[in-house]
Amino acid sequence: MNYFSYKKALIKLRLNRDKENKALSKSFEEAKRTGGLEKAREVYQSESFDLDNINEEIAVLITQYLRHKAEKKFLPVPPLNDKDGFWKQGQYTGKWYLTNKGITELQSLIRKDGKEKREMFSYWISILFGLIGAITGLIAVIKR
Repeated sequence: MNYFSYKKALIKLRLNRDKENKALSKSFEEAKRTGGLEKAREVYQSESFDLDNINEEIAVLITQYLRHKAEKKFLPVPPLNDKDGFWKQGQYTGKWYLTNKGITELQSLIRKDGKEKREMFSYWISILFGLIGAITGLIAVIKR
C-alpha cells in the first residue's frame, strides 16, 4: 500500500465518519427533544453501530499501512496478541488492529529507522565533501 492510496482511503473513511457523526447527532438531538434523555440514549445506542464500524475500518487501514511500512524496512511488528496491549480485535469487523499504544510503538520504530538512515547518509556526505575539499586544495597547490 503506497502513501497516496492510503491517504485517499483514509480521507474517504473520515468523510464518511463525519457524515455519519452528523446524522447521529441530529437523530440524538431530535430524540432528546421529543422523548427526553433516556430516549436519546436509546437512539444513540441503536444508531451508533455504523459510526463504530467506520472507526474500526479506519483503525484497520492505519494498521495495514504501518505494518506495510515496517515490513518493507524489515522492522519488527509487535506480536499479534492482546496481552501486551498493542493489538485489539474489532467488535464489528472481527479484524485485528493496533491500539494507540501499538501505533505509537510502531511509528517510533519507523521514525528511528529513518533517523538512523539519514544520519548514515549525512555521515558519508560529510566525508565526501571533505574529500572533495582536500582534492581541490591539493590541485590548487600543485597548479601554483
